[in-house]
Amino acid sequence: MHNRIWIALALASALGLTGCGGGGNPSPPSLASVSSVNAASTAPKAAPSGGFKQVVAFGDSLSDDGAYTLAALSVYGPGTSYNIPFTGLPYAAGGQFTVNGAATGNWTNVLASKLGLSLTPNLVGYGTPSGVMYLGAAGTTSTPAFCAFSAPPSSGQANCTNFAEGGSMVSNPDGIGHSGGALTLPITTQVQNYLAQFGSFNANQLVTVLAGNNDIFAALSGVSASVTLAVQQAVGSALQQNPSLTQAQIAQIQAEAQAQATSQAVAAAQTTVATAADQLAAQVKLISSKGGQYVLVFTLPDSSQTPFGRGLPYTGMTPPQAPPAGYVCDNTNTSTPCYLLSNLVQVFNQRLLNDLQGQPVKVLDGYGLLNEEIANPAQFGLSNVTTPWCDPATTSSLLCNVGTPYAAAGASTSNLGTWLFADSLHPTPVGYGIIANAALSAMKGFGWISQ
Repeated sequence: MHNRIWIALALASALGLTGCGGGGNPSPPSLASVSSVNAASTAPKAAPSGGFKQVVAFGDSLSDDGAYTLAALSVYGPGTSYNIPFTGLPYAAGGQFTVNGAATGNWTNVLASKLGLSLTPNLVGYGTPSGVMYLGAAGTTSTPAFCAFSAPPSSGQANCTNFAEGGSMVSNPDGIGHSGGALTLPITTQVQNYLAQFGSFNANQLVTVLAGNNDIFAALSGVSASVTLAVQQAVGSALQQNPSLTQAQIAQIQAEAQAQATSQAVAAAQTTVATAADQLAAQVKLISSKGGQYVLVFTLPDSSQTPFGRGLPYTGMTPPQAPPAGYVCDNTNTSTPCYLLSNLVQVFNQRLLNDLQGQPVKVLDGYGLLNEEIANPAQFGLSNVTTPWCDPATTSSLLCNVGTPYAAAGASTSNLGTWLFADSLHPTPVGYGIIANAALSAMKGFGWISQ
């Protein structure tokens, strides 16, 4: 039943709905592109006077450099069987969505370091049975501890300007993992928190914006849930009217309900992610209006190329099911869920680019970057671009560290530097390093830093 629904979903996404091509992997319409946005951008063409003094990051887990360190402390810290002491950020045992404890961490920190700067989370907190607790320099507190590991904003030396949080959506506060304790402050709140603490942006800041992934995952999940419910209701209603329906008749009712519900659900999902892109573009424009001059926005990578996407529809199925040997979801096949996932990413990216055309910002092509890594791994020094490095027993790369390799899959500390994925979605430190280097190269091309 579950598989048949996914087949119907993917077929519907190929039948001329918003942003879809006609066969093979869907192609966005020929509207704005990364190159056209960058060419028309009114952003500065020279480096800031005196160079960059601060990096300000907004986004989700791909830019989060420790907002959920308390979750890692609850697993590894003093009083646990691991008893790993906390000596400050970054916490080597966990807290970032990568392989923690390696030489480098999130791309935001790597990029800041390459610019001669440092970066810490603006807020470190996590939900507990007794309420949300926050991590400050003196320990945990029930009061939000902004800039706990930084000089205060009033000093002009604050580096607590990473506002990104794992699970965050663009405007919905109920992000991925929120019910389990994750703060998931949306991008809208992240920007407002920045303005409340710092007042405005300035010409010596690099502002990065990478978000929307979780809006897409939520929309994808919503399609499956809404179609499943519609089919159940249709069958239930039919059986109430005629309890003697044969299995063949029930199957026909299911098929008809799937076809109708799927078309509506996929169209709704595409509208949802397009709206999220509009909302993100509005925040980018707000940043510019409040003084941000060097604003770098990322298109989203194609999640269908990740281990999560390659594992659909088996990933996340209830009850869990192992894929057949050698199974890989084909995102060029219109009868697969990863085709729909890829489509939603492209709908989001296209709408975002359309919204940013002519704006004083620059765009980095995160979509193209991941595709290139997958197609030509050796070019990036990668040997494995399909298997997570982290042991699945850690449940998330948030709790993964150099001592938790997926040994059964061949992961070890000796090959950590050549594997792309830490878990089913997030990069290893080398993967984040590729993003940081791409950002640095793009900034050189924009004239924002010297060659």
